[in-house]
Amino acid sequence: MADAPRAQRIPVTHTLHGTTRVDPYSWLRERANPAVHAYLAAENAYAAEQLDPTLQTQLTNELVSRLAVTDESAPQRIGAYSYQFRLAAGAQYPVLVRWPNADPAIAAVVIDVAAEAVGQSFCKVGSWRISPDGALVAFLIDTNGSERFRLHIRRIADGSPCITPVDDLYYGLEWSPDSQVIYAVRPDEAWRPSEVIAWRFGDRNQPAQRIYHEPDERFNVDLAASGDGLHLLIGSYSAQTSEVWLFDAQSALSVGCVAPRDAGVEYSVAMAGTRVYRLTNHGATNFTLFSKLLDQSEWTHIVPERSDTLIEHITALADYVVLWVRRGGLPGIEYLAHGSMPLQALTFPDAAYSLSDTDSHEYAANVLVYGYATPVMPTVTSAIDLASGSVDVRKREALGCTHRPEDYLVERVHVTARDGAQIPLTIVAHRSIARDGTAPALQIGYGAYGANLNVGFVIERLSLLERGVVLAFAHIRGGGEGGRNWYLDGKLAHKQHTFDDFIDCTQYLIDQRYTSAARLACYGRSAGGLLVGTVVTQRPELYAAAIALVPFVDVINTMCDPTIPLTVPEYEEWGNPTIPAEAAVMQRYSPYDHTVAQRYPALLLTAGFQDPRVSYWEPAKWIAALRHAAPSGTYYLVTDMHAGHAGKSGRTAIMADRAIEYTFLCQHLALPHLPLLQEERT
Repeated sequence: MADAPRAQRIPVTHTLHGTTRVDPYSWLRERANPAVHAYLAAENAYAAEQLDPTLQTQLTNELVSRLAVTDESAPQRIGAYSYQFRLAAGAQYPVLVRWPNADPAIAAVVIDVAAEAVGQSFCKVGSWRISPDGALVAFLIDTNGSERFRLHIRRIADGSPCITPVDDLYYGLEWSPDSQVIYAVRPDEAWRPSEVIAWRFGDRNQPAQRIYHEPDERFNVDLAASGDGLHLLIGSYSAQTSEVWLFDAQSALSVGCVAPRDAGVEYSVAMAGTRVYRLTNHGATNFTLFSKLLDQSEWTHIVPERSDTLIEHITALADYVVLWVRRGGLPGIEYLAHGSMPLQALTFPDAAYSLSDTDSHEYAANVLVYGYATPVMPTVTSAIDLASGSVDVRKREALGCTHRPEDYLVERVHVTARDGAQIPLTIVAHRSIARDGTAPALQIGYGAYGANLNVGFVIERLSLLERGVVLAFAHIRGGGEGGRNWYLDGKLAHKQHTFDDFIDCTQYLIDQRYTSAARLACYGRSAGGLLVGTVVTQRPELYAAAIALVPFVDVINTMCDPTIPLTVPEYEEWGNPTIPAEAAVMQRYSPYDHTVAQRYPALLLTAGFQDPRVSYWEPAKWIAALRHAAPSGTYYLVTDMHAGHAGKSGRTAIMADRAIEYTFLCQHLALPHLPLLQEERT
């Protein structure tokens, strides 16, 4: 059996506000250094040996068997055609096809993702848009996980290219109404989306024209189109301030700024014809809605702020505006006709569920398309005609195994935090599991950016539930479940609330005998990986194991380096280290800076070598520090050299990643290698 790798220690000192820190693993940032590659390879080899390869293979096969043999997305109607991604048996990647709405039997290929992936270990479609005349498709492809996209424009009729592919673009594509101009987002050297370009691609001698540029490094640029395609909505967003400009989509000329930026004021915009909607927190913590016609200067207050309801975003259709809201920690949908009240609402019966905005609504027909799921019920994609109220089920998520949602219990409880806050906790388990403290459990969290922890259906989690694992989703502060103040109370100077809430939920699970510390693991990705790193540093005795995927754990060093992609825009989420008080807050919880000689739970860390969001060296440095400070612990680092922040891209390759995680849980939570409830599967 191989010994655990040990990284060389080469001390580098940093001084911040009079305090000197020593970083012995800074050299792991040297991406081209052969020693870095050798170290990551050694860690991968060690993890591959220690995490039972036979069990990994078994679990991969089990997880793949749960997938439907063939699959297809809900059809999306665009103009005279319907579009659908189809996945053939054994395929890693889907094909986008379309057919005339009048004749579903005639299907033609629009994008063959598998063909784009030939010779690549990674392939992802970032955005795709059909030209208004229906003749062309523009799409963005990432082939290494770096989120550096290449633009293709092709004729749908024969698949022939219209352009030489354009490299180094970001998410976001829109067309001009005459199908002659493509609009795209271009990032700067720090990979911050900073400008919108317009390119009349039919004229090969005409270079791209920059129509909008955001010089402030705190702001990211976003591109969208109005529902009728006649206007572009170009937004500059920081974590605390917004500004949106309208452009004529045909001429690329500015129509004007919806509202000039005002520090601390956030807003977003949606358009229906000449009607402009502005959702804003100006004078309203949970956001409020205004409306006006394009040629008017005065805004009309449409929906006032409600203390119990956060308006998360809006969708404008030809005759209606839709509000995606959150109340009592749960999502909802409300809508009203333009210029009229009252609000109407859709109702949902379950104790915990997720709603997803499919972004495939039918603007002119006033049809809203949304996904609905619970932790144990697969996603149902429905389309509601807002005028008539009729609902059409477009797609039910297909499974490759037998599954009975009624066999599982889904609870929504509230945990009293140490400061009295009520933390929602979603608990999922098979009904046969005894509440006597013996069950294994996996507690999942995120707690940042005002994002909501998804409690929708994830098919691979059946492999945990069928092994008797209790799943617990902690809706902690820093997320958005409790309204805007819930987010604000878990960021910057209040960030410790995020970690305390998660720990208090852990203690609840143990006290209420859902599990015990000896059989409990915690799990988080990215900012959720920071959560995991912090709680196992502050309260390691509460967990037997922990999984931190692409974790943001080297907080101070990262936030002190503005050359790292996307760092400066993060100041408003985590703090600006040039401000002593904000640096002190980050210093208090940064896991890398608090790695000490103590007993840690078994740890599985992952990294993506191409990751532009959380650099691979953060988990690499942390595991090196753990091996030095607490050498008796069990730690694994798995770095994917050909992927980025989201991991692998292929259908079964994704399941191979999950199999690594589940093998780790089997070994460190004493889970059975075979599902306890296997007899219930086909």
